[in-house]
Amino acid sequence: MALSFLLFFNRLLQGLARPKILAACFLLCGLPTGLGCALLTPIGMFPDELAHIIRADGLRYGEIYGVTPPEPSQNAVATQGEMIGDGIVIVLIAKEFADSQPDRPVPAADRLAVEALPWVPGKVYCATQMVEYFPILYTPAALGLLAGEGAGLSPLHTFFLGRVAMLLAFLAMGTAAIGLARWGNLLLFAVLTLPTTINLASSYNQDGMLIVTFALAAALLSRSRPHFSPRLSIMGLSLGWFAALALLTAGICAKTPYAALLALCLLPLQAAGIWRRAAFLLLACVAPALWLLHIEHAGLMAYPRIPYHPGPLWPGPRDIILRAVTPSYNLQVLRAHPLQVILLPVASFARDWGGDWRPMLGMLINDHILIGSWEYPLLALGLAAAMLDAASARPGWRHVDAGFAGAALFAAFIGMELSMYLTFTQVGMTQISGVESRYLLPLLPFLILLLPFAGKPLARLPRPAPFWLCLPAVVMAGANVYALPVFVFHIFRMPGP
Repeated sequence: MALSFLLFFNRLLQGLARPKILAACFLLCGLPTGLGCALLTPIGMFPDELAHIIRADGLRYGEIYGVTPPEPSQNAVATQGEMIGDGIVIVLIAKEFADSQPDRPVPAADRLAVEALPWVPGKVYCATQMVEYFPILYTPAALGLLAGEGAGLSPLHTFFLGRVAMLLAFLAMGTAAIGLARWGNLLLFAVLTLPTTINLASSYNQDGMLIVTFALAAALLSRSRPHFSPRLSIMGLSLGWFAALALLTAGICAKTPYAALLALCLLPLQAAGIWRRAAFLLLACVAPALWLLHIEHAGLMAYPRIPYHPGPLWPGPRDIILRAVTPSYNLQVLRAHPLQVILLPVASFARDWGGDWRPMLGMLINDHILIGSWEYPLLALGLAAAMLDAASARPGWRHVDAGFAGAALFAAFIGMELSMYLTFTQVGMTQISGVESRYLLPLLPFLILLLPFAGKPLARLPRPAPFWLCLPAVVMAGANVYALPVFVFHIFRMPGP
């Protein structure tokens, strides 16, 4: 009996590195972990969740572009918002949200009160800065809200169904990404099972959907090979390539600072049909460009600040007093100091990395609660092992492809950092403010296109069996099936809905 068990366990370990097995592990671990986060976290306690649910609920009523407030207020941070259902609004303003902040147990009376709330007819205006994002990634949440009300669920249970719908969409796309990638499957698994990623995926925050959208796009791009003639194609380009282009376009419409990632659709550069790929790529750029023009026309949100003088980089007089972050002023700064386009993001990243790597791996609850300290070295080990596994791949691409992929990733990083400088950092400052480490997670899946070239010097070194590289990430994903929901429950002591 013992020998049979050992043989079975050995076969299981040997098969662990297979894409289908990894995809199954992701689904089996991600579903209970995500459900624990979604159902045990109080209303609005995920990062920026109240602002995101306004965007999601507005989408189910057909609100795409946002609306101006019926009664403009000079004190409003957001100049646009959404008309959303009163039934969801009464959930958002229930005492549960206020009484659970910053990280307190939810009083039983608060949960009973919000469970008893009935549906209220009508709609009301709610301001949200999320109108700056094209709402395509909120589609699962909007469908969940629509289904919940249509099925006769209470407003509270409908609210939780929207979270679960976002999680299920994330799991479906993540399973497809891990199973379809030609290489780097383990790295995709490691990124998608990080506590930060699973936590975001269990909420109305679109960042979880953005990460998995880019992961699936990276997986499909990995299937592009030189001199490959696909069976199913349009104008000589595979349907998988078109799907990757569509996914990237959707994600970049949602968050335009990552626009440089679209260039990855040109890879591999030596593959046949590069001019056709370039033509479709330029066509795809029209959608995010139009959305960016819409945002500029509607007016970017101006974050109010305590009165301050401009920083050292401001090209005008320093004795003026400003009371908000003005994107056009910071654009003047970059025009006056063009080298700062590169120097500011790099210097700010170097300054913040020492405190940012932990939140990138495991940050919960409104970006201020770190998971247990015992997890970080193990999560880092799992991510490092997954990168080593990706570096051992031999995709048949050239070094110029690696250089091109690295340039596109770096440009997307610069775009993300500069977007926060323009829209959130006080005018003229020498450091970028407001960059959350989770903003780096959408870039990590594309490392599978770059790491095989970085790993070529390691090819002559002895390498452990593939399943040994899989174990750290898989074990941590399995451990968090229990550890992560228990951690959330320990904070809020909230029973499920």
